[in-house]
Parts: sequence; C-alpha cells; structure tokens
Amino acid sequence: MHPYRCAHFQIYEYTPSQSKKIEKALFFAHANGVPAQTYRALFEKMAESLNWLIVTYDMRGIGKTKAPAKLIKDRPSEWIWDILIADHIELFQKIKKQKADDLIWIFGGHSLGAWISLLSAKSLQIDKLYLLDPPILPPKIILKWSLVSLLKLKHLSTLAKRVKKRKIKFSSIDNAFQEFKKSSFMKKWSDETILDYINGSFAENEDNIQLIHDPNWEGIMFEEYPATAAFGFLKLPFKLRNKLTPIFFVGENSDTCYPLAKKWVQLFFPKLTWVIIPKGTHMYPIEMPDELILTFQHHT
Repeated sequence: MHPYRCAHFQIYEYTPSQSKKIEKALFFAHANGVPAQTYRALFEKMAESLNWLIVTYDMRGIGKTKAPAKLIKDRPSEWIWDILIADHIELFQKIKKQKADDLIWIFGGHSLGAWISLLSAKSLQIDKLYLLDPPILPPKIILKWSLVSLLKLKHLSTLAKRVKKRKIKFSSIDNAFQEFKKSSFMKKWSDETILDYINGSFAENEDNIQLIHDPNWEGIMFEEYPATAAFGFLKLPFKLRNKLTPIFFVGENSDTCYPLAKKWVQLFFPKLTWVIIPKGTHMYPIEMPDELILTFQHHT
C-alpha cells in the first residue's frame, strides 16, 4: 500500500509485486463511513491476483482526507452527492494524468461509492463499472422512503439517526478493537481489517482516540439517498446508459441492494451483468475478499 495526498485527499495505491506489465487499473470509491484503508487486505490480494493497479481514496469529510465536510445549517438546494461526484471526477482526472496512457481504467465502488462511480461516468470516458452492492431498496422500503422524501423528512432515516449518535471516543485502540469486534456490524470482519478501519477512522490523543470525521456528515450521506434508484439512474443520459457495461455484484443476503432487482435495473442498463455473491451480506467485499476476487477473475 502506497499512501499519498492529492488535492487535499488521502490516496492509497496498490500495485502487484510481480514485474508483468499492468494493463488494467481500478479507481475505487468506498462505502459511507468506511474509510478506504479498511479495504487494504482486499486490495493487496486483488492487486496480486489480477495484476491490476488499484487506486482508492478517502472521500470528502471521511478518514484522513483534509477536504472538509460541507455541513450547512440550512439544507442546500444542491444534491450533496453531487459534491462527492465532482470530487471523484476531479481526482480521477488528476491521477490518470500521472499514469501510463495505455492503462484500461475501470470504475468501482462499494455501497455509496458504487453510486458515486456510476454517476461519475456521465463526465468521463469510462464504460466498465464494477458496482459492489449499491443501495437499491426493495419495493416495500422504496414506498416508505419515497413518502419520507416527498414530505422532506429524510432526517428521520433510522440509519442516519443511528450513525449521528455513534460513539466517537474510546480509551485506546485496543478498547475500540474489543468493542467493534463484538458489534453486529463487524462480527464477520477479520481482526486485521477491524484494525485497519480503526487506524483509518480515528486519531490518537493523549488519553484517548477520537473519530476523525463528523458523524453528522456521515448521516447526511444516508439521508441524501434518492427517493428511488430510478431517480439516480435517470441522471445518466439514455445514450450513455445504453453504452455502459456495468457489473452489479450483489450480496445474496444483502439488506441494502435488493438481490431480485436485476430485470428492473436492466430496463435502465441493457448491457447490465448481474452477479450474485452467494451468502454475501452488504459488507461482503470486506467479509469475503477471496470470494470477491475469484468472482472478479471470472468477469475480467
């Protein structure tokens, strides 16, 4: 892992140790509230197994990135995800200039990051998209969320309220590790990945460690989920959607990306490939890195 900064953003690069020519590169955006360093074990294995360059970064307001969260007291008229999309496009353009001209780039992302990668395709010549469990809600939840959105009550989102109240201080790294290890969210994570998450998310003080980012910013990212996925898809022009070749990698047991949505999503993306990750939850990229890499190998 090679960390560095670019335009106030924390970047992480992974390159294979073998001397073979690298032909493909993955530009990846992480899930909301899960800094890029959390994916270290996955990307180190992936770079070696696929012989890819992998470039990822901490989004605005998250992890070690210095680009600030743009918390505004009166909710802005713009869609806040547009800020993240603009960041993604600008960073990619800067990094691409530093790399070999003949690299074949793939956009990838997990959860919120999958949406950011998809919506960034409008401005860039990227056709290949690896989208890991992007939030696509089941019908019964879509109806409720659409009503909440229509009534401008997105702040009532259960997930948003939960993260805004999250614990932000621990007495030590070990104390944080022990608490996270017992949590339902991280119960299937490896020890090294939990530590990577802590090291990417917390700063050490004299007598404690404290969360780097503002939980309110993390909560707003959940609140800004479109009323329906169709609203997000239709932000991409018809001609572009017909051209894109997105691969949706969906956890079989995901509670976030509806596993049965293939035919509906295919109405928007005719060249769609829909891959189910057996036994995968929403966090399968972190919980099941070896299975994901094997699946990538079948689709490269």
